[in-house]
Amino acid sequence: MSVVSTIGGKNKDGARSASLVVFAVDETTAHDLAQSIGQLGVTDAYVARGDIDTAISHLSRVEKSPQRLIVDISGESQPLLALDRLAEACDPSVQVYVLGESNDVTLYRSLLQAGVRDYRYKPLTVDALRGWLGDQDGSLVRKARSGKIIAVTGTRGGVGVTSVAACLASQLTAGKGLRRIAYLDLDFYGGTGSTLLGMSSNHALPEVLQNIERIDPQFLERTLTSKDGRLFVLAANQNYSDAFSMESGMMGRLLAVLSQHFHYVVIDLHNPGGTLANEVFSHADMACLLSDRSVHSARVLTRLLLHIEARQNPPALHVLLNSSRSPVKGRVGAKEFAQAISRPVALDIPYDGKLPGLAEDLGEPLAAGSELAKAVNKLTRMLTGELAQGGAAAKVARWFRRSA
Repeated sequence: MSVVSTIGGKNKDGARSASLVVFAVDETTAHDLAQSIGQLGVTDAYVARGDIDTAISHLSRVEKSPQRLIVDISGESQPLLALDRLAEACDPSVQVYVLGESNDVTLYRSLLQAGVRDYRYKPLTVDALRGWLGDQDGSLVRKARSGKIIAVTGTRGGVGVTSVAACLASQLTAGKGLRRIAYLDLDFYGGTGSTLLGMSSNHALPEVLQNIERIDPQFLERTLTSKDGRLFVLAANQNYSDAFSMESGMMGRLLAVLSQHFHYVVIDLHNPGGTLANEVFSHADMACLLSDRSVHSARVLTRLLLHIEARQNPPALHVLLNSSRSPVKGRVGAKEFAQAISRPVALDIPYDGKLPGLAEDLGEPLAAGSELAKAVNKLTRMLTGELAQGGAAAKVARWFRRSA
């Protein structure tokens, strides 16, 4: 990688702290952009030669993500898939702009649909660059990138909501990507999610709710619990004698802010009823509804599905049938259960014996070979789009989502 310009500090320090990072594949474009950035008075920019893979490598080394990232897709045979790799490493809060050689309307529309702020073909004029750098209110593109919100809830206690939610959050961080995941435990009196993730529980939720306007990466690092800097837990340990109240709209504001800083926000929603749950469902992109095979759960699930679907923009619903108890002869099968609720069962989780309980006792993640872990691995690939059908644009869009 050839560093063309680091404005506002020495190369190493400037690269780490720059609010604007630019990678251009050719020397001429890189020099022209560096010169234009200087003319516009930007004081903290980093410009270098490189492609999308260079940008990914750079993002993996910096402690603080830039506010804006300009990448060059010239020469990329599959630019949308290259951007998919970038999205794995790029915080949702980063505004991504794309340069290229093609004046292709179809490509332009695909990139905007994927959530890229704007696309221009080279050479980029000073006026066009000024427009990018002055895009504070999203005027270039009406909708901006944000992470996806996944709500996990169930028909009754004991159907495995926390086990699935915690395992899902953990598996979303797996692989070669750099996804940042927030796990939000809404059992305010001491949920077990932190224990299942091998972390100590915290009481950060009240502080975060009181300081929503101040939330930034540094605030999150300080208040949320994390072992690896990728999976963060937000919970509460309210005194049993104290009520926990939340103003109307507060949960929606919190989720909107968290989705700007995390690729996925997994919500452990132990109670699917009430005002709080309604706000969660209204802001969630996906909802996983766990049920056992009982008649009672089938009735509750039918009501819950209708309740969630009745809102203006309902989340994508996934019914999960979990065999949390030892199977008995003559039990209801997944097909019969699906017929009873008039909905497909997205995943039938087999009985996993004592392994989930043992993992909770030891405060360790589920063993990769356990039935529940294998089922949640499949669920993870379903929710991230890895098992979904569609073109490259659809694959990228699972990350660079455009939200209202």
